Amino acid sequence: MAGVDLRTALQGMRGAVRENVLLAPYMHLRIGGPADWFVEPYGEEDVALAVRTCRELDLPLHVLGGGSNVVVADSGVRGVVLHLASLARIVREGNLVTAGAGCTLPSLLRATKDVGLAGLERLTGIPALVGGAVAMNAGTRDGETFDVLRSLTVVEPDGTIAVRGPERFAPVYRDGRLGGAIVVQATFGLEPDDPQAIFARFSASLKKRNATQPVSQRSVGCVFRNPDGDAAGRLIEVSGCKLLRRGGIEVSGQHANYFVNHGTGTAAEFVALLAEVRERVQRQHGVELHPEVKFWGEFG
Repeated sequence: MAGVDLRTALQGMRGAVRENVLLAPYMHLRIGGPADWFVEPYGEEDVALAVRTCRELDLPLHVLGGGSNVVVADSGVRGVVLHLASLARIVREGNLVTAGAGCTLPSLLRATKDVGLAGLERLTGIPALVGGAVAMNAGTRDGETFDVLRSLTVVEPDGTIAVRGPERFAPVYRDGRLGGAIVVQATFGLEPDDPQAIFARFSASLKKRNATQPVSQRSVGCVFRNPDGDAAGRLIEVSGCKLLRRGGIEVSGQHANYFVNHGTGTAAEFVALLAEVRERVQRQHGVELHPEVKFWGEFG
């Protein structure tokens, strides 16, 4: 941003500070313009310093994990994008496993399976980092992230580091309700089991997910939250929206609550398709669908 030298302000931070970085390569959907500043801290204290600095300089701050549930505007994002992929350490103490916010769920599932600890199979197939999974209480039909969560280390909005136990947890469907705090590590309580049995459940879940969802295509996962007593995908399908397309963005023919990018899609096309799908479902069934994905930047 004009007039702000973030590199100088963050001289004491371990990590990288870059300006005008295109975000599309970091997004699962592969669309989106540049971030004014792109910051990659190496540790918890570095995250805390970045948060305090952005607060002091009055810079907008967005936290990026795996980019699997975010749509970035074609014009990009003002302020700072904080990318936590470097916080990827995994530590085991008995049945407790602590993972950094930048650890991918697939790598965490493999690591816990290999040492015979079960419980995370419920998160099979979710293309998220640990921090993002906690922040949105990611889950499947088999369960949610907070089901096995025992404690969190977070950077509070004021830039202090704190540990939160279950007494501070208040998750709801697809929202960890962290109150603006940034997850830097999460500790999960798991149960001993035979690695082969864990792998069998993992494989069965993955096979089912691959058969029913467009996992090999570029998407942001489920676009809409499921309304009470129904499924957004069913409503979209019966409203005749499967394969509906705007430019390079299309409603998946495999699962109607997924929008896929065929390679040339833009954020503007994604938003236009979303609006049309919402309007059709509202008009035909009287149900208002609410987006599950997050939107960064200015959209028309």
